[in-house]
This record gives sequence, C-alpha cells and structure tokens, in this order.
Amino acid sequence: MTPGVATPQAERPKQTLGKWAGPFALLMVTLAGVGAVLWGYFNPPDIRVVQFDAGPVSQWRSQRIVGFPEQQIYIVAIEDGRLRALDTRIEATRCVAQWLPDDARGVAKNPDGLPGVFEDSCGGGVWSMLGDAISGSDKPLRTPLVDARPDTQGQELRVWVELVNPGR
Repeated sequence: MTPGVATPQAERPKQTLGKWAGPFALLMVTLAGVGAVLWGYFNPPDIRVVQFDAGPVSQWRSQRIVGFPEQQIYIVAIEDGRLRALDTRIEATRCVAQWLPDDARGVAKNPDGLPGVFEDSCGGGVWSMLGDAISGSDKPLRTPLVDARPDTQGQELRVWVELVNPGR
C-alpha cells in the first residue's frame, strides 16, 4: 500500500425500497393484529343477554297476546302452536310501541283477521300483532328468541325469552 494511492473497494449495491417493503408490511400487519386483539380484550362490547321467565306454556292456549310492560315485550301465540316474542323498543325513535287491541289497521296482516296493532306514537310506525311493518316503517319489530323448557322440578313447561340489552 502506497500512501496517497487509493485502493479500489468493492462497490456496495444500492439499498432499494423494495428490499424493505416485505418485512415492513409484515411488521405492520402483525402490529395491527396484536392491536386488534388487545382492543377487543380491554374494550368489550356492551351487550347484556338476560333470560326472562314468561310463565307456563299453558297460559297461551287461550290467549292470543300477553304483554310484559316492564320488559317491553309481548308474546304472541301463533295458530300453528308456536310463540313469538316481540321487542316493542323502537331503535330509530327511542320510544316503545304501544299495543292497541281494537285497532282495525291490523286486520289484513294479523292471524285470523283479528284487530290490533302496535303503534309508535313518536314516529308513527304501525306493526301487526306478529311484528310485520304495516305503515310508517319498513322494518319489522325485533323478535327475541323464545324457548320452552321444563321448570326446575321437571313438572311444567315454562316459556323463556332471551332479552338483549334490556332497559335500553
């Protein structure tokens, strides 16, 4: 090596963005996935599900519709023997639909041509006794799950309704 004479060095290849794009994308996807898991763990959704005992199945043999104002639901006996629960809370208006048993607007949609409708006094929506929209809304009433199970002694079938976020 003589002083003052530069020795040739091997040229390094230029670093390209493409070389780092793959590992960077993998890191970002991993961080997003871990962040989503942590967000879901520390911020659970505010959903409460409550089982409501609506009484013995036998009470619906003679009655077409039974109301439970505290739970804001009605249970309707359908002619084929099934039961349907109707949640009368109207999400769009934040009001509760009222049962009007003698209202003739429901005759065309109700079973056996019976009168009666649910009416939302805040928004003007009208629904049949089965929860089908008649006017003022294009959405039917929500229908919570209804299940018949024996009581704790196994003697009598009772109707249970699954309420989602009751009291809201």
